[in-house]
Amino acid sequence: MQKLESMISKKFDELAEKAKKVNASQQVTDVAAVVDSKKFQDWANSALVLLQKVFGEKSVYYRNFQAIYSKIINIPYKESFDNCRAILQSAREEYEGGGLSEIKLFLDHAVLGYLAESTADYLRRGEKETACILASVLLESALQHLSSRKGIPAESMEQMNEALYRAGVYQVGTQQRIKDWCYMKEDFVRGDGEKYRTADVDDMLRGVKRFIAKELEVESLSR
Repeated sequence: MQKLESMISKKFDELAEKAKKVNASQQVTDVAAVVDSKKFQDWANSALVLLQKVFGEKSVYYRNFQAIYSKIINIPYKESFDNCRAILQSAREEYEGGGLSEIKLFLDHAVLGYLAESTADYLRRGEKETACILASVLLESALQHLSSRKGIPAESMEQMNEALYRAGVYQVGTQQRIKDWCYMKEDFVRGDGEKYRTADVDDMLRGVKRFIAKELEVESLSR
């Protein structure tokens, strides 16, 4: 997560530098001040991608930026650029200002989604060992998030599973399923994974995704 946040901060820096170049391209016509169209488009498209990844398409930052940018047909007015630039700066200030609970949650969900999709890709290629281990990483990440919410130390999967069960977070059936998934992962790590079918690993992945959707409310993973 720290690496991801560092990459996002770096991207904000890069866009700030690009914005200076767009601003420096200003020309004043008889009608209004304009900026270089190609430079503005390149900057704006990159900014929209960043806003989408960090805040989501439903965020006020993404929607307002998109609303202004989509109205530009032929003439990139300086005023439109200034408004878009102000929106991006406001987004950056919120990201860096500490009020990041919703943003961090979005990033956490994005990481879980990435792990789930990567696991599914390996499974589609028939690489059940790698898929099982990745599914275990996905499960461990989910248990860590859930433990953090409940004030439980992030230890091994087995220890977190036991602690979460004893804390009444979920029932014995869920606890046992997680134990079974842990046993499966250990079998693959020891080289004893041949007794499992690809369908068994697929069932594990689907189960982990349902667990995340229920316990962490990341509904997109359950699809």
